[in-house]
Amino acid sequence: MEHVGIVGTGLAGVRAAAELRAAGFTGKLTAWDAEDREPYDRPPLTKSLFGERVRPLASQGLGDLAGLGVRVVPEAAASVELSPSGALRVSGVAVDAAILATGAAPHRKMPGAHVVYTSDDAARLAAAIPHSASVRIAGAGWIGTEIASAVASAGLPGPRVELWESSGHILGRSFHGAVDDLWLGWLEDGGVDVRLGQPLPEGQDADAILVQATGSAPALAFLAVEADRTARGALATDSLTRVLSGGSPVPGLYAVGDCADALLGETTLEGGHWTKALNDGKATAAAILGVPPPAYIPPVEVFSTQFGHEIGLVGTVPADVAPAREEPPRGGSVMRWEREGRLLALLSVDAPRELSRARKALRVRRD
Repeated sequence: MEHVGIVGTGLAGVRAAAELRAAGFTGKLTAWDAEDREPYDRPPLTKSLFGERVRPLASQGLGDLAGLGVRVVPEAAASVELSPSGALRVSGVAVDAAILATGAAPHRKMPGAHVVYTSDDAARLAAAIPHSASVRIAGAGWIGTEIASAVASAGLPGPRVELWESSGHILGRSFHGAVDDLWLGWLEDGGVDVRLGQPLPEGQDADAILVQATGSAPALAFLAVEADRTARGALATDSLTRVLSGGSPVPGLYAVGDCADALLGETTLEGGHWTKALNDGKATAAAILGVPPPAYIPPVEVFSTQFGHEIGLVGTVPADVAPAREEPPRGGSVMRWEREGRLLALLSVDAPRELSRARKALRVRRD
């Protein structure tokens, strides 16, 4: 193995490079970068919309591409192809292995709407909001509620905040209605006008800012390789991040972070989570170099800061199980979802110790 190509320089791509070097890879690393800027952390783009939103990964000790000896190629639309003989090429460059770390992209953009997927997106939105009479957010998922919190908490004199959600629930895809009362209390206390069960109507006032927060899809249009896909359109991988085609690994092809879902027996570990992007590279490095992988696979985890609260979700919330509410002795609150005494998911609000315990309980031993 002499040359590894990495498509994408977000957290998942940078961590893949760092883990390869840490595991002893001394060959050539080339990364294709769509933004042509120093890699940065994406969650602060919405959590800290009006604050320190651009936080370089290198400054957090998560990886410095120059220090790792990675050659970076600025290219907005890299391509990945597999020849009939099995040779991999990234934008015409031959590689021995290719790691796909392209993350996600917004669904088809609503006319005139802002989206927040890059630092430039966040900068444009932050600059526009103070000069607007209202901010209308389409979608009450994690991104929509974070933006609503950021605007409502900024102390701006002008804009009214409206949050529109057609499903009828706050964070419905994650909680299936179980947290509506909790979040509605925060949103209403913050002065946010919540419109549940109502899609954002067409036609907007000239002085209103429209923000699309209706979800995203894995960014894989560049891929010219036959591969298995999951229900959300992500690449299906095994526990070592090897891309599957017909249920078998494609030689030399790996996918990490948001663009990939790992099939772990009857369980699917979905992308779209910061912790998956952080940890996937360890398994990739082990697979490429033939060294033992980590013993455990971390569970799905989401963290957020909203309306003055530190929020964490670990595990996957089932639609058919009601949560149990608790107030830990050290403060904060939690919701637990359990089946037959087995923990399935935990929501922590200002209770980091409980979140840490749940994270350990929900990790999966790698086969």
